Amino acid sequence: MSFKIEDIKNLNTQWPMPTSKKKIVIIGAGGIVKDAHLPAYQKGEYKVHGIYDLEESKAKKCAEDHSIDNVYQNLEDALNEKDIILDIAVPPAVLLDIVKKIPKNSICQLQKPVGNSLEEARDIKKIVKQKNITACVNLQLKFSPMMLAFKDAIEKKMIGDITELEVSLSVGTPWHLWPFLEDLEDVEVPLHSIHYLDWIISLLGLPNSVFCKSVKHPKFPKMNDSRSSIILDYENTRCCLSLNHTHNNNLHGMKHSHAYARIEGSKGAAYVKLGLLLDYPNGEPEEIEISTDGVGWTKVENVGTWFPDAFLNTMSSLQRFSLKEDNTLPHSVENSFNTMAVVYACLESSKYPGTKIKY
Repeated sequence: MSFKIEDIKNLNTQWPMPTSKKKIVIIGAGGIVKDAHLPAYQKGEYKVHGIYDLEESKAKKCAEDHSIDNVYQNLEDALNEKDIILDIAVPPAVLLDIVKKIPKNSICQLQKPVGNSLEEARDIKKIVKQKNITACVNLQLKFSPMMLAFKDAIEKKMIGDITELEVSLSVGTPWHLWPFLEDLEDVEVPLHSIHYLDWIISLLGLPNSVFCKSVKHPKFPKMNDSRSSIILDYENTRCCLSLNHTHNNNLHGMKHSHAYARIEGSKGAAYVKLGLLLDYPNGEPEEIEISTDGVGWTKVENVGTWFPDAFLNTMSSLQRFSLKEDNTLPHSVENSFNTMAVVYACLESSKYPGTKIKY
């Protein structure tokens, strides 16, 4: 099958909207809600009916800035609103306790990761099933416009059989924006690389095994780790991740800072510039280029941005699934639990040394 330049330019970059929209109640008023959730819902014209946070002043500020009608004084009132979708954007340490309080037959989106451990993730999956809750997890990278284009190219056979998949970062991530990270045993893989692992699983399926090493950096002495190297075993597909979040932009500048994902296959190749991660949170424009049979490297048009477009697409997917307009929920709790299993295999691998060298 041959392709034209226009076939690449016009790859799909957006999840379809539902035919009708349920109102949203948000639990949590942290930075990710202000920077991504609320701008996404405004862009998609989703009505945010109310918001709750333990710090009521933060919830009130979000309500004032985004014309939200209701600020709840207690969690139970928010969770028990009728005919709404719950968007639960809280730290992993408190997620399980909140899930236990969600009413039966609710529809909700949970923040990633799914709990504070694999055991908690397993409990959350069990509770969701017992209560007949329609639930997804906000693992949103695979819903970003650039990654939707990636997937569309693969489904249209532009890439062929995938032989190479690589993710590489050398960026200056401002970890100081999230002071709670200093209290965590593990940081980089469960809170950042989980996105790449989830995206890779959506394309290649579950890996056979993993090799991982996460390490500290002197720039962030209070954090247990801030850089990772990961290899996923997919037999004949080479899949590796090199993730450095400590590039010193102030000292070295941005010249050789980079953030990309690339795929090579039997028929084509694709390259994505992860622009958001360059000088986060300001970022640079995202880009995706594809080369396939008969067509050289061509940029996909209308790629939007990771923030907030991916957050809009995850909500649209959940809303459409709840209306039976989509048959699958790609970020379901069940699928997300599998991603968590890979995450914790990485953490376990990182504890052990590699093969000793016999000098």
